[in-house]
Amino acid sequence: MKTSLFRYFFITLLLAVFILPLLSQDKSEVSLPWTEFKNLTNIDKDMVVIPMETFEKLLIQAGKENQKAYNIANGNVILSQTEFKKLVDNMKTPGTNIKPPYDYLVTKAVYKGKMSTDNTDFTATFLVHVLKDDQYLKIPVIPNSTAVKDIKVNGKSALIVSESGYSNVVLQGKGEYKIEAEFSVKSTLAKGPYELYININKTPITLFELDIPMPQIEVEIPQANQIRTSENNRITSVSAVITESYNISVKWRKKFEIIEKLPPKVYADMNHLISIEDNTLKTTTQINYNILHSEIETVAVSLDDNVNILNIYGAGTGEWQEIVKNDVRQIIIPFTYGKKGNASVTIVTEVPLSAEGLETAFTGIKTLNTIRETGSIGIELNTSAEVTVTENKGLERIAVQTLPSDILSRSAKPLIEGFKYAKHPFELMLNIKKHKKIGVPMAAAYSANVVTLFTEDGKIVHSIEYKIKNSSKQFLEVKLPADAQVFSVFVNSSPVESSLNDDGKLLIPLIRSNSLNSTTDTFPVEVIFATSEHKFGFFGIKETLLPPIDLFTSQIMWSVYIPHGYKYIYFDSSLEKEELIRGVNIFGGEERVYDEENGLGDDMMEYDSYDDKNIGRSREAKRQMSEFRNAPIEAEEQLLQMKKEKAFNSKMDELALAAPSVSQTAGVMSGGTGLMPIRIKIPTTGQVYRFAKTVVNPEDPLTFKVYFVQSWVPKAVKWLFWIVVILIIYIIVKKLFKKFFSAEDEIEGETIHYDEAEYKKEAPESEEPEKKEEGEKKE
Repeated sequence: MKTSLFRYFFITLLLAVFILPLLSQDKSEVSLPWTEFKNLTNIDKDMVVIPMETFEKLLIQAGKENQKAYNIANGNVILSQTEFKKLVDNMKTPGTNIKPPYDYLVTKAVYKGKMSTDNTDFTATFLVHVLKDDQYLKIPVIPNSTAVKDIKVNGKSALIVSESGYSNVVLQGKGEYKIEAEFSVKSTLAKGPYELYININKTPITLFELDIPMPQIEVEIPQANQIRTSENNRITSVSAVITESYNISVKWRKKFEIIEKLPPKVYADMNHLISIEDNTLKTTTQINYNILHSEIETVAVSLDDNVNILNIYGAGTGEWQEIVKNDVRQIIIPFTYGKKGNASVTIVTEVPLSAEGLETAFTGIKTLNTIRETGSIGIELNTSAEVTVTENKGLERIAVQTLPSDILSRSAKPLIEGFKYAKHPFELMLNIKKHKKIGVPMAAAYSANVVTLFTEDGKIVHSIEYKIKNSSKQFLEVKLPADAQVFSVFVNSSPVESSLNDDGKLLIPLIRSNSLNSTTDTFPVEVIFATSEHKFGFFGIKETLLPPIDLFTSQIMWSVYIPHGYKYIYFDSSLEKEELIRGVNIFGGEERVYDEENGLGDDMMEYDSYDDKNIGRSREAKRQMSEFRNAPIEAEEQLLQMKKEKAFNSKMDELALAAPSVSQTAGVMSGGTGLMPIRIKIPTTGQVYRFAKTVVNPEDPLTFKVYFVQSWVPKAVKWLFWIVVILIIYIIVKKLFKKFFSAEDEIEGETIHYDEAEYKKEAPESEEPEKKEEGEKKE
């Protein structure tokens, strides 16, 4: 029995998976003998063999939870009877658990209304499709602000609940439903304004029908794309297609016949903004027309002969034309359609300024065929000239704050004068006095970071990086020393070709700075060059200077590497020295020793945030920073300079050992980046000191000088000093001892002379008191 049932399931499965799809394609038939079918599936045996492709289809219908390891041989899956039966039992019919995208859909709404004297009765019909059949759904129909009479579903009374501001109909079961709602809204036919307003629920398709018991009326429905009206028995029927909206408003008025078409009346109000430029008087005039009674097709204005028209524009304006009529220059401005009500036209003109010392007259633009023209005038200054109003006719001076908002919003600069006039003509005389302009720098150096290396054999290597802001400057001019050898020139981190001009200045081509959020970005310009001097000796002076550039520099930081093994007694510079090297250091003073292996690393640059593990290194980072009395150098700027100090050695290593590509022989420079003729490396130990200056002009000298001796000299001076001190102390002490012992010898060698006669005379006098004392003691 079990075997027969299993065979039945298996045959049914194969029919569903293979045979039925084949029968559904082009109505073709597939037949398979029973013997071949049993041989294909081995259905009579304990094990079932299924091709891998068929097995994957079965797994898809059975679900992922039934996937486990099965025996596979020769591309077929081998299942036991139990495993195959379990797989079949878990299979699901395709498409049975598809979830609908919505619970319900309200696809269409039709509102039919009939107006009476005091109100309008409506019947709204909604077409609803319920897509879920396993729960009750609440369908919002009519807003609660509407007076509802009755609601039916498929002709039967509906279950209604008020929730979320709507009267909701409760439905259960999948299918299509027709919901009908009767409600009433207030309206009147006795007196105007004639209008009707109802709140609705938004639907994809909304149709509106209304019967108004009034003949000869014009109907407006703002929410409708299409309105049709018809009249029968003094009742006007209105039908409209409504766009998706939450309300419908209906307005109507009685039609009236125009007995005679009145001629148009045109009024003009003009707003003139006068912008004084370098060589012209530019005027932007906005003409605001108010057109009454009838539509007009064109407007016209008149101008003086010296006025040039730059542009005429406005909503619905066509191509303007210029004519001369009765010796008057006229501008005809057509409209693309008839204009009535408010219309606006803007005219942009310019007048060349008069010669120096002469006044420039402004008479404005006069409108033609207008009943009245009024206007306002605002003056703004877009140049460095000085403007004086010498005379005005037909104008009244007013405060610029009281000018129309159109003039205030159009002006880019503060307004200097304001006028108004009530009619044409008027005249405004302007005396424009030009002053000599001061050139604005096209470029500036935001900062300069300099690292200079003194080698013991006399070579001086400079690495200068400028942060440049440039708008239109072509070259950066650098005045290098006559014996300088340029190793490399970079602009925005890319090598460039540089050259020498006739004055011997290095010309570095610049790029334009990028603009970001109304600010100009900076880009780096780096120059590496070297000079040679005499080598370090027993003692002496070492000095150098930075090459001046033709740009103003906001701030400069200069780090100077000097060799170890020397004591530097005094530093002199046109820049401010750090506190560490101020004054004269006879014995060498405190040193800032640079150690490449144990120096500051990148992890010590952020010294403001440290924990207990790196607190020692952070304190060392702070100790390595410089203090300046007057130059306001921030900590972040010093950290950037310290990074460039460490990067200087690696920068030298990146350059190769070939001949230099930039030389100053014969006054010509060729090539770009170049390769250094020697390998220059910062010593693993040495000393580094910093200098700073703010607000550097191109003519300011940037010098450095240091007085030095070999390091053993101060030590020898110290030893000599202490020897002299000890010798002086020894001499002083020796003299004191000698004097003391000579005084004792004089006391011991003194001779005493005894006179007996004198002693006897003095003796009785001295004995009597002694006897008295002895008698008192006995008593």
